[in-house]
Amino acid sequence: MKKIISLKSSNNLIPKCLCIIFLALTNIYAQNQLVGSKSYIHLEKIDNAWWFVDANGEKFISTGMNHIQANIRFADYNKKYWSKKFGEEILTNGRYNGKATQAVKKWMEQVVKDHKDYGFNTIPYHRQLNIPDEYFEDLEIFYFGKIKTGIIHANRVKSLSPNGKFPDVFSEEFKLRADSIAKEYCSKHKNNKYFLGYTYEDLPAYEFQMYKQVHLKGSKNFSYLPWVADIINNNGLTNGKKVWLTILKKNYNNPAEVAKNYSIDLNRWDDIASVSYWPEPNNKEKWLVDQEEMSKKILENWHKINRESILKYDPNHLIFGDKIFCHGKGHPDWVFNIIGKYIDVLLIQDYEMLRPSHIKELKRYHRLSGKPVLNGDASYAVTVKQQKKSKGLQVESHAAVGEEYTTYLKGIMNLPFMLGWHNCGYLEQWTGGKLDNTGKQQSGFFDPFGKPRLEALNPIKKANQKAVKWHNASGNDVFEYSKRMNKWNKK
Repeated sequence: MKKIISLKSSNNLIPKCLCIIFLALTNIYAQNQLVGSKSYIHLEKIDNAWWFVDANGEKFISTGMNHIQANIRFADYNKKYWSKKFGEEILTNGRYNGKATQAVKKWMEQVVKDHKDYGFNTIPYHRQLNIPDEYFEDLEIFYFGKIKTGIIHANRVKSLSPNGKFPDVFSEEFKLRADSIAKEYCSKHKNNKYFLGYTYEDLPAYEFQMYKQVHLKGSKNFSYLPWVADIINNNGLTNGKKVWLTILKKNYNNPAEVAKNYSIDLNRWDDIASVSYWPEPNNKEKWLVDQEEMSKKILENWHKINRESILKYDPNHLIFGDKIFCHGKGHPDWVFNIIGKYIDVLLIQDYEMLRPSHIKELKRYHRLSGKPVLNGDASYAVTVKQQKKSKGLQVESHAAVGEEYTTYLKGIMNLPFMLGWHNCGYLEQWTGGKLDNTGKQQSGFFDPFGKPRLEALNPIKKANQKAVKWHNASGNDVFEYSKRMNKWNKK
Protein backbone atom coordinates (compact mmCIF):
# COMPACT_ATOMS: atom_id res chain seq x y z
CA MET A 1 0.00 0.00 0.00
CA LYS A 2 1.34 3.39 -0.96
CA LYS A 3 2.02 5.84 1.77
CA ILE A 4 0.13 9.04 1.20
CA ILE A 5 1.72 12.18 2.62
CA SER A 6 -0.73 14.95 3.35
CA LEU A 7 0.17 18.61 3.10
CA LYS A 8 -0.80 18.99 6.69
CA SER A 9 1.69 16.39 7.84
CA SER A 10 4.51 17.57 5.57
CA ASN A 11 4.67 21.32 5.97
CA ASN A 12 8.32 20.95 6.68
CA LEU A 13 8.86 19.40 3.24
CA ILE A 14 7.61 22.42 1.29
CA PRO A 15 10.50 24.74 2.16
CA LYS A 16 12.91 21.89 1.43
CA CYS A 17 11.37 21.28 -1.99
CA LEU A 18 11.41 24.96 -2.79
CA CYS A 19 15.02 25.14 -1.72
CA ILE A 20 15.94 22.25 -4.00
CA ILE A 21 14.15 23.87 -6.93
CA PHE A 22 15.86 27.20 -6.22
CA LEU A 23 19.29 25.60 -6.06
CA ALA A 24 18.66 23.77 -9.30
CA LEU A 25 17.62 26.97 -11.04
CA THR A 26 20.59 28.79 -9.55
CA ASN A 27 22.91 26.11 -10.87
CA ILE A 28 21.41 26.37 -14.36
CA TYR A 29 21.88 30.14 -14.26
CA ALA A 30 25.46 29.77 -13.07
CA GLN A 31 26.23 27.44 -15.94
CA ASN A 32 24.69 29.73 -18.55
CA GLN A 33 25.43 33.31 -17.57
CA LEU A 34 25.13 36.04 -20.19
CA VAL A 35 26.72 39.50 -20.23
CA GLY A 36 25.72 42.03 -22.90
CA SER A 37 23.18 41.86 -25.69
CA LYS A 38 22.60 38.72 -27.76
CA SER A 39 22.12 40.99 -30.78
CA TYR A 40 25.82 41.90 -30.58
CA ILE A 41 29.05 40.32 -29.37
CA HIS A 42 28.49 39.29 -25.78
CA LEU A 43 29.79 36.95 -23.09
CA GLU A 44 28.33 33.62 -22.12
CA LYS A 45 29.40 31.18 -19.47
CA ILE A 46 28.69 27.76 -20.97
CA ASP A 47 29.52 24.55 -19.12
CA ASN A 48 31.65 26.55 -16.67
CA ALA A 49 33.78 28.24 -19.37
CA TRP A 50 33.56 31.86 -20.50
CA TRP A 51 33.21 32.64 -24.22
CA PHE A 52 32.79 35.52 -26.61
CA VAL A 53 29.61 34.85 -28.58
CA ASP A 54 28.74 36.73 -31.78
CA ALA A 55 25.32 37.92 -32.95
CA ASN A 56 24.76 34.59 -34.76
CA GLY A 57 25.28 32.62 -31.56
CA GLU A 58 28.73 31.37 -32.56
CA LYS A 59 31.15 31.15 -29.63
CA PHE A 60 34.77 32.14 -30.20
CA ILE A 61 38.11 32.97 -28.64
CA SER A 62 39.80 36.24 -29.61
CA THR A 63 43.22 36.06 -31.30
CA GLY A 64 44.98 38.83 -33.18
CA MET A 65 48.17 40.68 -34.09
CA ASN A 66 48.87 44.08 -32.53
CA HIS A 67 50.46 47.20 -33.98
CA ILE A 68 48.56 47.76 -37.21
CA GLN A 69 50.34 51.09 -37.49
CA ALA A 70 51.53 53.33 -40.32
CA ASN A 71 54.96 54.02 -38.79
CA ILE A 72 55.84 50.32 -39.13
CA ARG A 73 54.31 49.73 -42.55
CA PHE A 74 55.60 52.97 -44.06
CA ALA A 75 59.11 53.34 -42.65
CA ASP A 76 61.96 54.69 -44.79
CA TYR A 77 63.02 51.22 -45.90
CA ASN A 78 59.60 49.82 -46.92
CA LYS A 79 57.26 52.74 -47.68
CA LYS A 80 57.97 52.71 -51.43
CA TYR A 81 57.07 49.02 -51.60
CA TRP A 82 53.75 49.44 -49.80
CA SER A 83 52.75 52.73 -51.41
CA LYS A 84 53.17 51.11 -54.81
CA LYS A 85 51.10 48.13 -53.70
CA PHE A 86 48.29 50.11 -52.06
CA GLY A 87 48.39 53.33 -54.06
CA GLU A 88 50.77 56.28 -54.04
CA GLU A 89 48.11 58.54 -52.46
CA ILE A 90 48.49 56.70 -49.15
CA LEU A 91 51.58 58.85 -48.57
CA THR A 92 51.69 62.64 -48.64
CA ASN A 93 55.15 64.19 -48.31
CA GLY A 94 56.37 60.80 -47.16
CA ARG A 95 53.78 60.55 -44.38
CA TYR A 96 50.72 58.33 -44.03
CA ASN A 97 47.54 59.92 -45.39
CA GLY A 98 44.50 58.51 -43.64
CA LYS A 99 42.17 60.35 -46.04
CA ALA A 100 43.31 58.29 -49.04
CA THR A 101 40.20 56.15 -48.84
CA GLN A 102 40.87 53.53 -51.49
CA ALA A 103 44.54 53.12 -50.57
CA VAL A 104 43.73 52.73 -46.87
CA LYS A 105 41.06 50.16 -47.68
CA LYS A 106 43.58 48.14 -49.73
CA TRP A 107 45.92 48.30 -46.75
CA MET A 108 43.24 46.97 -44.43
CA GLU A 109 42.23 44.27 -46.91
CA GLN A 110 45.83 43.04 -46.76
CA VAL A 111 45.87 43.20 -42.94
CA VAL A 112 42.64 41.23 -42.66
CA LYS A 113 43.78 38.66 -45.25
CA ASP A 114 46.99 38.09 -43.27
CA HIS A 115 44.93 37.61 -40.12
CA LYS A 116 42.42 35.20 -41.60
CA ASP A 117 45.02 33.20 -43.53
CA TYR A 118 46.56 32.14 -40.21
CA GLY A 119 43.50 31.79 -38.02
CA PHE A 120 43.41 35.21 -36.33
CA ASN A 121 40.01 36.87 -35.93
CA THR A 122 40.59 40.21 -34.16
CA ILE A 123 42.25 43.57 -34.84
CA PRO A 124 43.56 44.25 -31.32
CA TYR A 125 44.05 47.31 -29.16
CA HIS A 126 47.15 48.74 -30.87
CA ARG A 127 46.11 49.99 -34.30
CA GLN A 128 46.09 53.13 -36.40
CA LEU A 129 43.29 55.19 -34.89
CA ASN A 130 42.29 57.02 -38.06
CA ILE A 131 41.50 53.85 -39.99
CA PRO A 132 37.74 54.07 -40.68
CA ASP A 133 35.86 51.68 -38.42
CA GLU A 134 33.47 50.63 -41.14
CA TYR A 135 36.34 48.77 -42.85
CA PHE A 136 36.39 46.26 -40.00
CA GLU A 137 32.67 45.70 -40.34
CA ASP A 138 32.85 45.38 -44.13
CA LEU A 139 35.82 43.00 -43.92
CA GLU A 140 34.13 40.91 -41.22
CA ILE A 141 36.77 40.96 -38.53
CA PHE A 142 36.35 41.67 -34.82
CA TYR A 143 37.86 44.88 -33.45
CA PHE A 144 38.18 47.11 -30.38
CA GLY A 145 37.11 50.69 -29.87
CA LYS A 146 39.42 53.13 -28.03
CA ILE A 147 37.59 55.86 -26.14
CA LYS A 148 39.87 58.55 -24.68
CA THR A 149 38.32 60.69 -21.92
CA GLY A 150 41.72 61.45 -20.41
CA ILE A 151 45.39 60.51 -20.60
CA ILE A 152 46.53 58.50 -17.58
CA HIS A 153 49.80 57.00 -18.80
CA ALA A 154 52.59 58.39 -16.60
CA ASN A 155 55.05 58.87 -19.49
CA ARG A 156 52.58 60.48 -21.88
CA VAL A 157 50.35 62.70 -19.82
CA LYS A 158 52.72 65.67 -19.57
CA SER A 159 53.14 66.02 -23.32
CA LEU A 160 49.78 64.79 -24.60
CA SER A 161 47.09 65.93 -22.15
CA PRO A 162 45.48 69.37 -22.74
CA ASN A 163 46.99 70.90 -19.57
CA GLY A 164 49.89 68.52 -19.03
CA LYS A 165 48.15 66.91 -16.07
CA PHE A 166 46.22 63.83 -15.12
CA PRO A 167 42.49 64.50 -15.21
CA ASP A 168 40.65 65.45 -12.03
CA VAL A 169 38.07 62.68 -12.20
CA PHE A 170 36.04 64.32 -9.42
CA SER A 171 35.42 67.51 -11.38
CA GLU A 172 32.24 68.42 -13.23
CA GLU A 173 34.43 69.22 -16.23
CA PHE A 174 35.58 65.60 -16.43
CA LYS A 175 32.02 64.28 -16.20
CA LEU A 176 30.91 66.57 -19.01
CA ARG A 177 33.93 65.66 -21.11
CA ALA A 178 33.34 61.93 -20.63
CA ASP A 179 29.68 62.33 -21.58
CA SER A 180 30.47 64.38 -24.68
CA ILE A 181 33.16 62.00 -25.93
CA ALA A 182 31.01 58.93 -25.27
CA LYS A 183 28.06 60.47 -27.09
CA GLU A 184 30.13 61.09 -30.22
CA TYR A 185 32.22 57.92 -30.11
CA CYS A 186 29.49 55.44 -29.27
CA SER A 187 27.41 56.60 -32.22
CA LYS A 188 30.11 55.17 -34.52
CA HIS A 189 30.05 51.71 -32.96
CA LYS A 190 26.75 51.01 -31.25
CA ASN A 191 25.24 49.24 -34.27
CA ASN A 192 28.35 47.30 -35.35
CA LYS A 193 28.12 43.51 -35.18
CA TYR A 194 31.89 42.98 -35.27
CA PHE A 195 32.65 45.46 -32.50
CA LEU A 196 34.04 43.72 -29.41
CA GLY A 197 33.72 46.65 -27.03
CA TYR A 198 35.27 49.72 -25.46
CA THR A 199 38.82 50.18 -24.17
CA TYR A 200 40.46 53.21 -22.53
CA GLU A 201 44.16 53.80 -21.81
CA ASP A 202 47.24 51.69 -22.39
CA LEU A 203 49.24 50.83 -19.22
CA PRO A 204 47.71 53.47 -16.93
CA ALA A 205 49.28 54.79 -13.74
CA TYR A 206 46.87 53.21 -11.24
CA GLU A 207 49.00 52.47 -8.26
CA PHE A 208 52.59 52.89 -7.51
CA GLN A 209 54.01 49.74 -6.04
CA MET A 210 57.25 50.48 -7.86
CA TYR A 211 57.49 53.76 -6.01
CA LYS A 212 57.38 51.90 -2.72
CA GLN A 213 60.25 49.72 -3.85
CA VAL A 214 62.45 52.33 -5.50
CA HIS A 215 61.60 55.88 -4.66
CA LEU A 216 61.56 55.49 -0.90
CA LYS A 217 65.17 54.28 -0.59
CA GLY A 218 66.38 57.84 -0.11
CA SER A 219 64.83 61.24 0.19
CA LYS A 220 66.28 62.36 -3.12
CA ASN A 221 64.47 59.53 -4.84
CA PHE A 222 61.14 60.09 -3.16
CA SER A 223 58.37 60.92 -5.57
CA TYR A 224 54.73 61.85 -5.28
CA LEU A 225 52.35 59.68 -7.19
CA PRO A 226 51.66 61.69 -10.36
CA TRP A 227 47.87 61.27 -10.60
CA VAL A 228 47.41 62.05 -6.91
CA ALA A 229 49.86 64.96 -7.04
CA ASP A 230 48.16 66.61 -10.00
CA ILE A 231 44.81 66.59 -8.18
CA ILE A 232 45.92 67.68 -4.69
CA ASN A 233 48.19 70.43 -6.04
CA ASN A 234 45.37 72.25 -7.82
CA ASN A 235 44.50 75.75 -6.66
CA GLY A 236 41.44 76.28 -4.50
CA LEU A 237 39.05 73.80 -2.92
CA THR A 238 38.31 71.72 -6.00
CA ASN A 239 36.16 68.59 -5.90
CA GLY A 240 39.33 66.53 -6.00
CA LYS A 241 40.82 68.36 -3.03
CA LYS A 242 37.57 67.87 -1.11
CA VAL A 243 38.07 64.13 -1.52
CA TRP A 244 41.67 64.53 -0.37
CA LEU A 245 40.44 66.49 2.67
CA THR A 246 38.08 63.68 3.72
CA ILE A 247 41.02 61.26 3.63
CA LEU A 248 43.21 63.54 5.75
CA LYS A 249 40.42 64.03 8.30
CA LYS A 250 40.12 60.26 8.56
CA ASN A 251 43.87 59.59 8.92
CA TYR A 252 44.88 62.52 11.18
CA ASN A 253 43.40 63.81 14.43
CA ASN A 254 43.73 67.49 13.54
CA PRO A 255 45.22 69.90 10.95
CA ALA A 256 48.37 70.27 13.07
CA GLU A 257 49.28 66.60 12.48
CA VAL A 258 48.89 67.05 8.73
CA ALA A 259 50.97 70.23 8.84
CA LYS A 260 53.74 68.47 10.76
CA ASN A 261 53.92 65.51 8.37
CA TYR A 262 53.85 67.58 5.20
CA SER A 263 55.69 70.69 6.46
CA ILE A 264 52.90 73.04 5.37
CA ASP A 265 50.89 75.85 7.00
CA LEU A 266 47.58 74.30 7.94
CA ASN A 267 45.84 75.73 11.00
CA ARG A 268 42.28 74.92 9.95
CA TRP A 269 40.91 72.20 7.71
CA ASP A 270 39.56 74.85 5.36
CA ASP A 271 43.11 76.11 4.80
CA ILE A 272 43.71 73.13 2.54
CA ALA A 273 42.18 75.21 -0.26
CA SER A 274 45.28 77.44 -0.27
CA VAL A 275 47.79 74.54 -0.41
CA SER A 276 48.89 74.12 -4.01
CA TYR A 277 52.21 72.43 -3.30
CA TRP A 278 52.62 69.38 -1.10
CA PRO A 279 56.32 68.87 -0.28
CA GLU A 280 58.06 65.64 0.63
CA PRO A 281 56.41 64.16 3.75
CA ASN A 282 58.34 63.48 6.92
CA ASN A 283 56.56 60.22 7.62
CA LYS A 284 56.61 58.41 4.32
CA GLU A 285 54.70 55.42 5.62
CA LYS A 286 51.77 57.62 6.54
CA TRP A 287 51.99 59.20 3.10
CA LEU A 288 51.76 55.77 1.51
CA VAL A 289 48.51 55.20 3.38
CA ASP A 290 47.19 58.61 2.31
CA GLN A 291 48.12 58.18 -1.35
CA GLU A 292 46.76 54.63 -1.55
CA GLU A 293 43.37 55.74 -0.26
CA MET A 294 43.36 58.66 -2.70
CA SER A 295 44.40 56.35 -5.53
CA LYS A 296 41.48 54.05 -4.71
CA LYS A 297 39.04 56.98 -4.90
CA ILE A 298 40.56 58.14 -8.20
CA LEU A 299 40.42 54.66 -9.74
CA GLU A 300 36.82 54.19 -8.62
CA ASN A 301 35.65 57.46 -10.15
CA TRP A 302 37.60 56.98 -13.39
CA HIS A 303 35.95 53.68 -14.12
CA LYS A 304 32.52 54.60 -12.76
CA ILE A 305 32.16 57.73 -14.88
CA ASN A 306 33.55 56.13 -18.03
CA ARG A 307 31.23 53.13 -17.72
CA GLU A 308 28.14 55.22 -17.03
CA SER A 309 28.93 57.56 -19.93
CA ILE A 310 29.34 54.68 -22.39
CA LEU A 311 26.26 52.73 -21.29
CA LYS A 312 24.16 55.88 -21.58
CA TYR A 313 24.74 55.88 -25.35
CA ASP A 314 25.51 52.21 -26.03
CA PRO A 315 24.08 49.64 -23.60
CA ASN A 316 24.73 46.71 -25.94
CA HIS A 317 28.50 46.34 -26.17
CA LEU A 318 31.12 45.12 -23.73
CA ILE A 319 33.45 47.28 -21.67
CA PHE A 320 37.09 46.23 -21.31
CA GLY A 321 38.43 49.40 -19.69
CA ASP A 322 42.17 50.05 -19.60
CA LYS A 323 44.79 47.57 -20.80
CA ILE A 324 46.67 47.20 -17.54
CA PHE A 325 50.25 46.26 -16.79
CA CYS A 326 50.46 42.80 -15.22
CA HIS A 327 54.06 41.65 -15.60
CA GLY A 328 55.29 39.75 -12.59
CA LYS A 329 52.79 40.21 -9.76
CA GLY A 330 51.10 43.15 -11.42
CA HIS A 331 49.06 45.42 -9.22
CA PRO A 332 47.96 44.94 -5.59
CA ASP A 333 44.67 43.21 -4.85
CA TRP A 334 42.60 46.36 -4.44
CA VAL A 335 43.22 47.47 -8.02
CA PHE A 336 41.54 44.36 -9.41
CA ASN A 337 38.76 44.56 -6.81
CA ILE A 338 37.83 48.07 -7.93
CA ILE A 339 38.23 47.54 -11.67
CA GLY A 340 36.11 44.41 -11.57
CA LYS A 341 33.03 46.42 -10.57
CA TYR A 342 33.07 48.47 -13.78
CA ILE A 343 34.27 46.22 -16.60
CA ASP A 344 32.99 43.11 -18.35
CA VAL A 345 36.38 41.68 -19.33
CA LEU A 346 39.74 42.28 -17.64
CA LEU A 347 42.17 43.38 -20.36
CA ILE A 348 45.81 42.86 -19.38
CA GLN A 349 49.31 43.08 -20.79
CA ASP A 350 51.35 40.17 -19.49
CA TYR A 351 54.57 38.90 -21.10
CA GLU A 352 55.35 35.51 -19.61
CA MET A 353 56.41 32.00 -20.36
CA LEU A 354 53.71 29.49 -19.53
CA ARG A 355 54.84 28.26 -16.13
CA PRO A 356 53.13 27.49 -12.80
CA SER A 357 53.72 30.97 -11.36
CA HIS A 358 52.05 32.56 -14.37
CA ILE A 359 48.99 30.31 -14.14
CA LYS A 360 48.77 31.26 -10.46
CA GLU A 361 48.80 34.98 -11.28
CA LEU A 362 46.19 34.66 -14.03
CA LYS A 363 43.93 32.87 -11.56
CA ARG A 364 44.56 35.67 -9.08
CA TYR A 365 43.50 38.38 -11.57
CA HIS A 366 40.30 36.49 -12.30
CA ARG A 367 39.54 35.78 -8.65
CA LEU A 368 40.06 39.36 -7.52
CA SER A 369 38.23 41.04 -10.40
CA GLY A 370 35.50 38.42 -10.73
CA LYS A 371 35.74 38.79 -14.50
CA PRO A 372 37.01 36.73 -17.44
CA VAL A 373 40.47 37.74 -18.67
CA LEU A 374 41.94 38.59 -22.08
CA ASN A 375 45.71 38.95 -22.50
CA GLY A 376 45.76 41.90 -24.87
CA ASP A 377 49.51 42.16 -25.46
CA ALA A 378 52.36 39.64 -25.19
CA SER A 379 54.79 37.91 -27.53
CA TYR A 380 57.70 35.58 -28.14
CA ALA A 381 60.26 36.96 -30.53
CA VAL A 382 63.44 36.49 -32.49
CA THR A 383 65.87 39.30 -33.11
CA VAL A 384 66.71 39.01 -36.80
CA LYS A 385 69.90 40.36 -38.37
CA GLN A 386 68.19 43.62 -39.44
CA GLN A 387 67.36 44.42 -35.83
CA LYS A 388 69.45 45.41 -32.83
CA LYS A 389 66.88 44.38 -30.25
CA SER A 390 63.26 43.31 -30.66
CA LYS A 391 60.27 43.33 -28.36
CA GLY A 392 58.99 40.16 -26.76
CA LEU A 393 60.39 37.25 -24.79
CA GLN A 394 63.41 36.20 -26.80
CA VAL A 395 63.68 32.66 -28.16
CA GLU A 396 66.21 31.12 -30.52
CA SER A 397 64.25 30.78 -33.77
CA HIS A 398 60.96 31.39 -35.56
CA ALA A 399 60.18 27.71 -35.09
CA ALA A 400 60.58 28.27 -31.34
CA VAL A 401 58.17 31.21 -31.57
CA GLY A 402 55.56 28.89 -33.07
CA GLU A 403 56.21 26.30 -30.38
CA GLU A 404 55.92 28.77 -27.50
CA TYR A 405 52.83 30.39 -29.02
CA THR A 406 51.16 26.98 -29.21
CA THR A 407 52.14 26.10 -25.65
CA TYR A 408 50.86 29.39 -24.29
CA LEU A 409 47.56 29.42 -26.18
CA LYS A 410 46.80 25.81 -25.29
CA GLY A 411 47.67 26.54 -21.67
CA ILE A 412 45.46 29.58 -21.22
CA MET A 413 42.63 27.83 -23.07
CA ASN A 414 42.77 25.29 -20.27
CA LEU A 415 41.66 28.10 -17.94
CA PRO A 416 37.84 28.51 -18.10
CA PHE A 417 38.05 32.28 -17.53
CA MET A 418 40.53 33.12 -20.32
CA LEU A 419 39.11 34.61 -23.53
CA GLY A 420 42.18 34.77 -25.74
CA TRP A 421 45.51 36.37 -26.51
CA HIS A 422 46.71 39.15 -28.81
CA ASN A 423 50.28 38.93 -30.01
CA CYS A 424 52.54 41.97 -29.77
CA GLY A 425 53.41 42.33 -33.34
CA TYR A 426 52.19 41.90 -36.88
CA LEU A 427 55.06 43.20 -39.01
CA GLU A 428 58.69 43.20 -37.94
CA GLN A 429 60.29 46.59 -37.61
CA TRP A 430 63.86 46.80 -38.80
CA THR A 431 66.61 49.21 -37.87
CA GLY A 432 65.84 52.58 -39.40
CA GLY A 433 62.22 52.66 -38.30
CA LYS A 434 60.81 54.97 -35.64
CA LEU A 435 61.27 53.57 -32.12
CA ASP A 436 59.09 54.08 -29.08
CA ASN A 437 60.50 54.80 -25.60
CA THR A 438 61.59 51.15 -25.17
CA GLY A 439 64.35 51.53 -27.73
CA LYS A 440 63.39 48.19 -29.30
CA GLN A 441 62.18 47.21 -32.76
CA GLN A 442 58.76 45.66 -33.10
CA SER A 443 58.64 41.87 -33.48
CA GLY A 444 56.05 40.21 -35.70
CA PHE A 445 54.99 37.23 -37.80
CA PHE A 446 55.68 38.94 -41.14
CA ASP A 447 58.79 40.80 -42.25
CA PRO A 448 58.39 44.53 -43.15
CA PHE A 449 57.64 43.57 -46.77
CA GLY A 450 54.87 41.16 -45.84
CA LYS A 451 56.80 37.90 -46.15
CA PRO A 452 55.30 35.42 -43.66
CA ARG A 453 57.60 33.73 -41.17
CA LEU A 454 56.18 30.30 -41.95
CA GLU A 455 58.29 28.46 -39.38
CA ALA A 456 56.28 30.36 -36.79
CA LEU A 457 52.98 30.88 -38.63
CA ASN A 458 52.29 27.30 -39.72
CA PRO A 459 52.11 25.95 -36.13
CA ILE A 460 50.41 29.16 -34.99
CA LYS A 461 47.65 28.65 -37.55
CA LYS A 462 47.07 25.12 -36.26
CA ALA A 463 46.96 26.41 -32.69
CA ASN A 464 44.46 29.15 -33.52
CA GLN A 465 42.23 26.60 -35.25
CA LYS A 466 42.31 24.39 -32.15
CA ALA A 467 41.62 27.19 -29.64
CA VAL A 468 37.87 26.56 -29.44
CA LYS A 469 38.41 22.81 -29.05
CA TRP A 470 40.94 23.37 -26.27
CA HIS A 471 38.65 25.80 -24.47
CA ASN A 472 35.74 23.36 -24.71
CA ALA A 473 37.89 20.99 -22.65
CA SER A 474 39.05 23.68 -20.18
CA GLY A 475 39.31 23.15 -16.46
CA ASN A 476 41.29 19.90 -16.39
CA ASP A 477 44.28 21.65 -14.76
CA VAL A 478 46.77 19.58 -16.75
CA PHE A 479 49.33 21.96 -18.28
CA GLU A 480 52.19 21.49 -20.68
CA TYR A 481 54.57 24.22 -19.58
CA SER A 482 57.13 26.05 -21.68
CA LYS A 483 60.19 24.01 -22.59
CA ARG A 484 62.25 27.19 -22.19
CA MET A 485 60.92 28.48 -18.89
CA ASN A 486 63.97 27.37 -16.86
CA LYS A 487 66.37 28.84 -19.40
CA TRP A 488 64.39 32.09 -19.46
CA ASN A 489 64.25 32.24 -15.65
CA LYS A 490 68.07 32.34 -15.52
CA LYS A 491 68.26 35.47 -17.64
